[in-house]
Amino acid sequence: MIELVGISGSPENEAALAIKQAFMQTWPGIESSPEEEDLIRIASNVKLSGHKVSDIDVVVMARLRNKRYIVTNAVIHDADGNRILGGQVRVRSFVAAIEVKDHTADGMQIAAGGVMVRYGGRWKSATDQNEEQRYALLEYLQGATNANPWVYRCLMLRGIDQLPKVRGRIHPSAGAVAGQFTTANLLVAMASVNGIPKIGHEHVIRSANDEVMEQVIDDPLLIPMVPSDLDRKRMDRIAARPAEARELAEFLGEHRVHLRGHGGTGKTILLLQAAYEAYVRHGKRCLLLTYNTALAADIQRTLALMNIPADGEGGGLAIRTVMSFMFSWLRRLGVAEGGELDFSSYEAKCREALDYIDQGAVGEAEIEAIKAEDFIQFDFDAVLIDEAQDWPQPEADLLCRLYGGNRISLADGMSQIIRGNPTNWKSSVIGQPKVGQRHLQGGLRMKANLCVFANALAEEVGLPWRVDVNRDAPGGRVIVIEGSYCDATELQKDVMASALKTGNMPLDLLHCVPPSGVTEKEGRRSSRLGQAFMQQNWSIWDAVDERIRRQFPRSAEELRILQYDSCRGLEGWTTVLEGLDEFWELKRSQAARDLHDGFATGASPEAIAWRWCMIPLTRPIDTLVVTCCPSSVVGQVLSDMRKKLPDFFT
Repeated sequence: MIELVGISGSPENEAALAIKQAFMQTWPGIESSPEEEDLIRIASNVKLSGHKVSDIDVVVMARLRNKRYIVTNAVIHDADGNRILGGQVRVRSFVAAIEVKDHTADGMQIAAGGVMVRYGGRWKSATDQNEEQRYALLEYLQGATNANPWVYRCLMLRGIDQLPKVRGRIHPSAGAVAGQFTTANLLVAMASVNGIPKIGHEHVIRSANDEVMEQVIDDPLLIPMVPSDLDRKRMDRIAARPAEARELAEFLGEHRVHLRGHGGTGKTILLLQAAYEAYVRHGKRCLLLTYNTALAADIQRTLALMNIPADGEGGGLAIRTVMSFMFSWLRRLGVAEGGELDFSSYEAKCREALDYIDQGAVGEAEIEAIKAEDFIQFDFDAVLIDEAQDWPQPEADLLCRLYGGNRISLADGMSQIIRGNPTNWKSSVIGQPKVGQRHLQGGLRMKANLCVFANALAEEVGLPWRVDVNRDAPGGRVIVIEGSYCDATELQKDVMASALKTGNMPLDLLHCVPPSGVTEKEGRRSSRLGQAFMQQNWSIWDAVDERIRRQFPRSAEELRILQYDSCRGLEGWTTVLEGLDEFWELKRSQAARDLHDGFATGASPEAIAWRWCMIPLTRPIDTLVVTCCPSSVVGQVLSDMRKKLPDFFT
C-alpha cells in the first residue's frame, strides 16, 4: 500500500507524486499490496516543532515485508567503501527527508561534494539544508520512539533532467537526483551518502529493525491534521489581514512595532497577522521568539494547518524558543559549546558575546557572514518578540546588536512581568520614529462575563489590571469546585459535552495543573489528570513532559494538559485550572524567598502571586473551571466573587 498526503498542486506534492509513480513502476502492484505486508507513506510539506528546522518538503517512510529489490548499473559501494558487484540491493525499510529544488541549471552550482542554489542573489548550500532537515527529523523520531532509526536524505533537482558528469563521474556523487529518476536512482542516492551495509548475504537498505520501524511508520507525523473549531477561527483571523495588520506589515523590519496590552487583548495574534501579511504581500521572512515551548508548538500547529513556510524562497514565518535560538548564536560566536543548554551561565554568556562585539572581536561583517552561511537559522527580515517585557537585559541587548533595533518588534504584556524588572528595549531605537506603537485595550479572547470577572478579581486583590469588556461576545461562566478535577468525572463529562455541543473539539479545551499533579517514571513525566482522562478512553496531549510539549498536537481529538508555567499565550474554549490555590501559594513562596534573599521584586509576594494567576485566569473563551480549597486565599477571593457576580457562576 502507498499512502500519499499533501496539498494538491504544490511543487512538493508534485515531487511526492513522482516518487509514488517511481515506486509503482519498479514494484508493480505495490500500491494495492496489503498494509500488513508493504506500507509506504509519502507526505509533502511536513512541519516539525521544537527543532532548528521546521519545514521538510517531502518525507518518505517505508516498511516492506515482501522481498523488494532495486537493481542499478551505477557504481555503488557498501558501508566499508567496497564496490557492490551485481548492483542488487534488498530494500527492507527507510525513512527519508527529501528537499525539492526547482532551480534551473544556471541557478545551481553542482560539485562532487554537494549542491549550491541561488537565493536572493546569494549562493546557499542546499546539501547542508537537507542535512539539517535529516537531523531534525531524526531528533523528532528519537523522541517519538526512544530509539535511533536511521534517516536518509536526498535532494530532488527538478529543474534539470540529468545530473552533470565530470570526467565520467556523476556529480554530486550521492544525496541528489535529477527531475527524471527511477526508484533505484532515488534509493541509491539516499543510501550512498553513508554506504549500504551488508546484512547476512545481502546488501540492505534499512532504517531500523522491524519493531522500531513499526513505531516510526505508525507515528502521527504523516497523518493529515484536521483543524478544530478554535484552529479554524485562529486561521481565519490570521488570514483576514485587517487594515491594522497591513499597516504594521509595512513597518516590520524597517521600524519598531511595539504592541502593549494585558492578557487576552490580542497582542500575539496581531503580531502574527502582520507577519502573515508581510509574507504574503512583501515576501518577508520573519522569526517569532517566545519563552513558552507550548506556545511555540501551538503557533506551529496553526502555521502547519495554513501551510505557511518557515524558510521558503518567497518568505515565511519561523517559530523558535528564545533560549534555543540565542544559544545557537552563542555557539556560532564562540562563547558557548555544543550539547545541552547551560542555563546557569546563560546571561553571563550573553554579556561575553556583547563584549566580543564591543571590543571588535566580532564585527558586523562576521555577523552577516554567519547569517548568509546558515540562512535557515539566522537570516530574517524581522524578529518578533512575544512577552518582550520579561527578557533578561543582556539577552535583549545581544539580539539588538545582532539584528538592529528597527528589525525587532515587540508584544509587551502589561502587568505580566514575572522574571524581575521590565526589559529596556528603547535604547536600541533612540531617535527613531514611533510609528509602530499600539496600545491594545479590548478583551478579544474572553466572553463578556469572563472579562467582567477578571476585572473585578484584579480590583479585589489590588492589581492595576483592566481590559475593555467585549460586548460583542456575550456570555461566559465560572465554575468553582472543591477537591480535584481528576475525581469529578460527571463534571468532566458535562464540560466536554457542552464544548462539543457548540462545535468545539477536545483539542479546544485547555487544562492547567500544579506540580503536585505531575508524576515521573523512567524519565518521562505525566499528569494525574491525563491518567484520569485515559480511564475514560479520552486521548490526551500531556505536555507536562517536555518532549511532548515541544511537538504540537497532531489530532484534534486530544485534550491539552500543561503545567501553569506553560499556559501563557494559549487559550481554550473551556479552561480548567486544577489546584489554582496551590499555584498561587507556590508563586507567593517563591517571591517571599526572593525578597528574603535581597532581590528587588517591586511588589509584595501576594501581589506577585496574583499577577501570575491572572495569566491562567485569562485563558478561557467561554468557560472557566477552578478547583481549590475553600479556606485558601484563592478560595476565599473566589467566594467573594461569587457573592458579587452570582449570575456568572454555575
